[in-house]
Amino acid sequence: MKQRAFKGEITVFLSLVFVLLVSLVGSMIQSASIHINKSMKRADTELALESVFAEYHVKMLEEYHIFAKVGSEEQEIARRLWFYGADNVEHRVSEMQLLTDGGGQAFYWQAIQAMGGEGRQIPDVQEFSYKQEENRITAVLEAVLQKEEQSLPTEDNPLAFVEGLKQQNLLSLVIPGPDAISNRYVTLEELPSHRTLKKGTRNGIEFQKGGIKERLQFTAYLTEHFPSYTEETKEHALLYEAEYLLGGQAGDKENLEAVAKKLLHLRMAVNYAYLLTDSMKQGEAEAMAVGLCSLLTVPAATELVKQALLFAWAYGESILDLRVLFQGQGVAPVKTNETWQLQLSNLGKLGTGEEMKEEREAEGGLSYEDYINLFLFIEGEEVLSMRALDLMEQNLGISVDDCVTALEITSTYKMQGGIKDTFVTDYQYQ
Repeated sequence: MKQRAFKGEITVFLSLVFVLLVSLVGSMIQSASIHINKSMKRADTELALESVFAEYHVKMLEEYHIFAKVGSEEQEIARRLWFYGADNVEHRVSEMQLLTDGGGQAFYWQAIQAMGGEGRQIPDVQEFSYKQEENRITAVLEAVLQKEEQSLPTEDNPLAFVEGLKQQNLLSLVIPGPDAISNRYVTLEELPSHRTLKKGTRNGIEFQKGGIKERLQFTAYLTEHFPSYTEETKEHALLYEAEYLLGGQAGDKENLEAVAKKLLHLRMAVNYAYLLTDSMKQGEAEAMAVGLCSLLTVPAATELVKQALLFAWAYGESILDLRVLFQGQGVAPVKTNETWQLQLSNLGKLGTGEEMKEEREAEGGLSYEDYINLFLFIEGEEVLSMRALDLMEQNLGISVDDCVTALEITSTYKMQGGIKDTFVTDYQYQ
């Protein structure tokens, strides 16, 4: 019988091909498994980070419309990530932004976004630079009188009377019953704007200002969330919060006085500028100056006394303006003969109560809140941001430099076989 010879090339070839296919399929399955694990861990970390930021401070959002998560410790953040499902992964905070970083930049932009539309209209009031001219007139008058060894009469002299008023506490002249003014105060050294703050890991952050639209929106945010003297206030650390934003002093009374001085300077400028355009009132001032200088032998003194009387008259009118404003009523932005309140003959009665009948509200005038709005608009945004954070910290009982607004997490996931996957996840309140 003839034997057949069998060749195994095909079998060997197919066996080798099968082994290769199995290896390929195995590699593909392993690769797919690795990529699935990576994708799952990245998705878990992303969801966990969003869940961590869902732990925002509720009262801060309700009262100030600001998102921030309290707690900036890296270990605590990693622990919360594990709690929300991003476990078996090593997490490291690579970047962190706190509410106070960059002069309160995160707060500033969130405040603008909270307002959405345009801010409140800013009143168009131009300040007339009167102070330098007033000082010059006073100095020249004193020099002339001293040189001639003469002096103005002290009796029925409104200049001496007004000079005495200027030495008094301004609030006692413009607010009836000054004892009702709040005496609350805070310790400045403990506030964010004064103490050394924690800093996030985003280095080199500088305060970025917006344009006119953003300034209007930020001003509107501040006036809406931080009440002033004439508004209903909450039981906060300070009652006059808008005044603190402008004054930055420890106590309510000091901040209210600082705003009163701003108002006085502005109203003085406007009122003196008006007197320079009213020939009848200048005639009254000149007639009084002639009477005061009647016993002097210095002809030049009459014109100097006239100008000094105009400044004193503008001061008296401004005191009445402030009284109207602190009562929550309106004052004409620019005076006319109809809206002018104080008679020159009553200037010497200022502060005695006899001139009170001259106070009256101007229809369609600017209110105290309008002027607060103006002062906030021209104040520096960074200064206002940090002072607003001062108030928020006091009212909420938290440390605002421990409030996180943005995070970047670098995560490392170790798989079987020594394979590592490092990826970055970030989140920021918008």
